Amino acid sequence: MTAILQIQNVSKQFDGLAALSDVSFDVQQGELLALVGPNGAGKSTLFNAIAGVFAPTQGHILLDGQDITGLPSHELARRGLARTFQMVNLFPELTALENVMQGFHRHMPADLWGGLFQTAAYCQQQADWQARAIEVLRNLDLHTMADVPAQALPLGQAKLLTVAIAMATQPKLLLLDEPAAGLSHEESSRMMDLVASRVKTHCTVVLVEHNMRLVGRYCDRAVVLQFGQKIFDGLPNDLVHDARVVNAYLGTAGMGA
Repeated sequence: MTAILQIQNVSKQFDGLAALSDVSFDVQQGELLALVGPNGAGKSTLFNAIAGVFAPTQGHILLDGQDITGLPSHELARRGLARTFQMVNLFPELTALENVMQGFHRHMPADLWGGLFQTAAYCQQQADWQARAIEVLRNLDLHTMADVPAQALPLGQAKLLTVAIAMATQPKLLLLDEPAAGLSHEESSRMMDLVASRVKTHCTVVLVEHNMRLVGRYCDRAVVLQFGQKIFDGLPNDLVHDARVVNAYLGTAGMGA
């Protein structure tokens, strides 16, 4: 398999405090990998370093074999990296379809005069982009909500819409920050069903997730952090048999937590 993401000896310090210490692992193309660990383990720090929020203090991050260490988020988006956030961040008054159309802007060529004069070529191009946006919504079973304002969507569908917007950028790698947070058991299972069966067919997925039931059921692999260090890298079902993970994170809750 080919590594789409390579984390090479990444460390990050804030005011002399180590948030990450010499973390290394690869993510293979087509994988669904979970990044897990207790609060303060360094998951968000690593996610932000990958996503270009800040550069690591040491180490390198490679996307599809190219060094992207320290590149800003807009450049990473151009190279095929997209992310969602734990908190839903949508244009509330725009419809679901219009929100997804925003995700296409990276691919839309600027055409000031065509937009101003509504030329036939411009109108056809807009119709083509709209059709593609509908397909993105359909892929996540949101097409029936295309004309509904984002602010009127239930939380589960609003979270799916953030994934649809990210998918509209046609990413190679998608970072999902706790996609099931705040959802019911049924909603979280539905979210992960779609991520595992549909989103994963289009791109590699790395997600932060605390629900070990979801990690064990849907993810191909798990990387566990504790105090900024990697303590586990392997199959999710092996998590409960690793003493370091049990002591650091799972306790007696096990995979059913």
